[in-house]
Amino acid sequence: MARNDAEPEGAADGVTLEVRETIALVTLNRPEVHNALNLAMWRRLRSVFQRLSTTSGLRAVIIRGAGGRAFSAGADITEFRSARVGSQAAGVYNTTIASALQAIHILPLPVIAMIEGLAVGGGCEIATACDLRIAGHTARFAIPIMRLGVILGLVEAEALVRLIGPAHAKDLLFTGRLIGADEALRIGLVNRVVPDHELDQASWNLAKQICQGAPLAAAAHKLALNGLVHGFGAAEAARLRQLTTEIYDGSDLLEGIAAFEERRDPLFTGQAHG
Repeated sequence: MARNDAEPEGAADGVTLEVRETIALVTLNRPEVHNALNLAMWRRLRSVFQRLSTTSGLRAVIIRGAGGRAFSAGADITEFRSARVGSQAAGVYNTTIASALQAIHILPLPVIAMIEGLAVGGGCEIATACDLRIAGHTARFAIPIMRLGVILGLVEAEALVRLIGPAHAKDLLFTGRLIGADEALRIGLVNRVVPDHELDQASWNLAKQICQGAPLAAAAHKLALNGLVHGFGAAEAARLRQLTTEIYDGSDLLEGIAAFEERRDPLFTGQAHG
C-alpha cells in the first residue's frame, strides 16, 4: 500500500505533497489560473522541500503542475501591486523565491520536473532548480519578465546559465519569446522530451529507476556535481567527506558487490554503517 502524506493545508497554499512509497510527489495546485505562483506558494514550496530533507525513506521527488495544461504559467501578477512594487517589498518577495529554489537545489535527493504545458517565468525557474527535467512534446517555455519590468534574481540566473549557457539565457531573457520542447531539448533546458500521453508514466519510470540505485551515492553525486559547478563551501565539503565515509563503511557497498556476484538486482537500504 502506498503511503500517502498529502497535507490538507497544502491546498490553501497552492502546493500539495504526497508520498508514494519512496517517491515524493509535489504538485503546484492552482489549475484554475494555470498554477500561477503567488507568494504563499513560494513559501509553501520552501517549507515542503525543507520537510523533505528530513523525511526518512525517500529516494526521489517529482514536481508537477495540476490540471494538465501548465506546469506553471509563472508569477501571479494580480498580487504584484501589493507584494512586489517598491524595493522593500520586492526584496522580501525575491528573497522568498530564492530560498524556495535553493531548498529544491540543495535537497539531498534527485528532483525531477514533470513538465506539461506551459513552464513560464517562475515555472521555468522551478524547473531549472530541479536535477532532471522531462517534458511533454507540447510543453512550452519562456521567461518574459522584461515585459513586466522585473529582473531575474541571481539564484535563478545562475541556474539558467548553468543549464543553457549565457548566450541562450540572454536570448530567452531579452526577447521573452516562447520556445517549444524540441528547442528546449536542443539548448539543454530539458533532459528528455516524450509524447504528452507518455509524460506521467515516463516521469514515474525515471523516478523508479533512480530509486534502484544506492541512496547515499545519489546524495553524494548531487552534492559533488553541484559543488563542481558552484564551488564547495566548508559545510558542503565536510558533508561530502562524511557521505564518502558512510558509503565505504556502510552496507550498500557490500550489497552491491554481492548482487553483482550473484547476478541479481541489489536491494540498497541507505544504511550508513553495516
